[in-house]
Amino acid sequence: MKQITALFCLLFSFTLVSGQKVNGKLLFTQGQTLGITMNLKTNIAQQAMGQAIDFDLTGSADHQYKITNATDDNTTLRHTIIQVGFTFDGMGQKRAFDSKNEKDMNGQFGKPMKELLSKSFDMIVDPGGKVLLLMPEKLENVEVDERMAIITNMLRDVMNIMHPPQKGKASFFKVLPDVEVGKGDKWSDTLNSEAVKSITDYTLADINDSTIVIDLLSNSVTTTKAEMMGNETVTTMNNKTSGKIILNRSNGIIREKTTTTESNGSTAVMGSSLPVTSKTTITILVKPLF
Repeated sequence: MKQITALFCLLFSFTLVSGQKVNGKLLFTQGQTLGITMNLKTNIAQQAMGQAIDFDLTGSADHQYKITNATDDNTTLRHTIIQVGFTFDGMGQKRAFDSKNEKDMNGQFGKPMKELLSKSFDMIVDPGGKVLLLMPEKLENVEVDERMAIITNMLRDVMNIMHPPQKGKASFFKVLPDVEVGKGDKWSDTLNSEAVKSITDYTLADINDSTIVIDLLSNSVTTTKAEMMGNETVTTMNNKTSGKIILNRSNGIIREKTTTTESNGSTAVMGSSLPVTSKTTITILVKPLF
């Protein structure tokens, strides 16, 4: 009889765990600041005149979201970018930059970085993290020396959250769908713009006492325009991304995200098409600062 009771309790416990559901409601704490550290490592191999040219870059950016107002209906957050750094090796050149280094800020890359670091925006999101209002709705692009074009394009993935998301779209913090989901459930997001066309599939991999774990798979096509030696270049890449997102179960806020993207495509310049391949790994860590 005791064995039957124990077995029943075990099965009941398993049913409770396996049947858990979570929703996408985010619980922000007014006055708190969330620090976001993004680290990137990427390698690009490009064919030109029968030769392979490799570009290697390690980059980082520190962002902050200050929660200036939090109610049951919406939350107001102010975004600022705190630090940018990178090391670059390509085309026979090695360069390094750290925005916290005064000498670097007075050098070649300093002026555009000062402009980037001076920009901020406020956004109001609904309880699920969808954008209701932006102030301003768009930030002016910073003029960048064409000698920096390759580097800024490679840094794009750790810099793009400095630009306000579109009104009515998901903010950085929205991950879960608007309906309750449980372990094994799936959902998808699509993006269709001039620069990016993508579909991302999510699977809720696990729910435990402290975290929610989500696996992601994404296929996308990106188009990047730049200028090199007075000529416009257009790079089109087909990308496959896999990764994992970890959310805090207590408030639904992202804690960690890691992705690896493998890409292939070509760069069109002066009537020629140059094959390109790349691999990029990105790690994002989010934690309350105070």
